[in-house]
Amino acid sequence: MNYEMKMPDLATTGSAIKILRWLKQTGQPVKRGEHLLEVETDKAVMEMESSVDGILRETRVGTGAEVAAGDLIAVLEVDAPAAPAARPAAATSPQSVPGTSPAPAAPVPGRPGLFARNRAAASGAAPGQPGTGKAPEALGPARRTAARRLQESKQTIPHFYLQASASAESLVARRDAVSPPKPAWDAFFVQAAGRALQRFDRMNFRFADDTLVPADTSSIGVAVDLEGDLFVVPVDAPTTKNVEQISREIRAGVELLRSGSPDARRIRPGVMTISNLGAAGVESFAAIINPPESAILAVGAIRPVVVPKGDTCAPEWRVSLTLSVDHRVVNGKYAADFLAAIVQEIETPRP
Repeated sequence: MNYEMKMPDLATTGSAIKILRWLKQTGQPVKRGEHLLEVETDKAVMEMESSVDGILRETRVGTGAEVAAGDLIAVLEVDAPAAPAARPAAATSPQSVPGTSPAPAAPVPGRPGLFARNRAAASGAAPGQPGTGKAPEALGPARRTAARRLQESKQTIPHFYLQASASAESLVARRDAVSPPKPAWDAFFVQAAGRALQRFDRMNFRFADDTLVPADTSSIGVAVDLEGDLFVVPVDAPTTKNVEQISREIRAGVELLRSGSPDARRIRPGVMTISNLGAAGVESFAAIINPPESAILAVGAIRPVVVPKGDTCAPEWRVSLTLSVDHRVVNGKYAADFLAAIVQEIETPRP
């Protein structure tokens, strides 16, 4: 007999649930309690278990589709006695979004969903904005999560911003001296921030319930944009690695995100995040803190600037840095000294 598997209520407060991938192919046997598919909600990425023993005969929704609790998602062929023993589909291994209660992200990661648009098309509706001819675009779970977390950050974290300029001569020379593949620019700023954090211990704290809590990690995140979705790739223990090692770790993390790895999508807050828009030609900007972290460093374009040198002027590669800081954790002077330390690390030539 056939058993119709429906999407359980995953405590998503009514939001859509995105199908990331099926872990079984049609025609394959499935054991009760065995992981059958991966889904993403506005709160987590998780693996769902099969609630019966049987053979997967149909998948009613494809990868990337969005469904609601109670929607039919699969049909399994089961033995007749097995059906009454079936329990509701369960979800395990929740990879919770740290900023929902205590971590953006982001991200964590996904692709834009089409659930709302598909329903509008099915009903014959053609929603649009007057004069634009364009239909509203429904945000997928990853973008909704990022939007909610960043809004929460701006509303609850008292940001203040410090800006400085650093000579990038040593970075450019170091990178030019290396054979391809060249290190990612982000790797230099991760290394500099990591070294500065060793000298400014208070920057390793977070604010929680009127208490300053030390971070349980030494990782520094790198903000990554993939097809409009915001992700953060963590670099663990950056002070123990050289620029090439950090660069490989960043690029490996990006490739895992491209492949749809559930672990890569899991939000893992670090001590702070690096957000670099230099490749987009942005000279400077102020980034929003990635909760529960207490700071984020915004990196602008590395560009030649004419600067005074003795009695003359000469072009020099320079980069603009903007540090966004949680004022509940540190005051302006402490944060200014920390930013000065990052500048010093960037300007110090290293092998």
